[in-house]
Amino acid sequence: MKDDLQRRMLLRSIRVERKSISYLRWLLESHDGLATPTTREGTDDIVDLMVAPDMALDLDDLLAALAVEMPLEHVPCPSVPPL
Repeated sequence: MKDDLQRRMLLRSIRVERKSISYLRWLLESHDGLATPTTREGTDDIVDLMVAPDMALDLDDLLAALAVEMPLEHVPCPSVPPL
């Protein structure tokens, strides 16, 4: 079941300042679980975001708005999904 769920989920990866990660988590939680953030192992500034396909556009809109507010850079997704 977990593998089936991961196949249906999309992944976005971003680099943000370490001090902004808790703010990002708070924003995602306040948007009814828009995405599940995971800090990438071995880094302290890359966050992988698991998002349901029907929520991907909303997440992209939120990330675009955040990029105006704070340094935010899209980075390549890992070859193996987190979790």
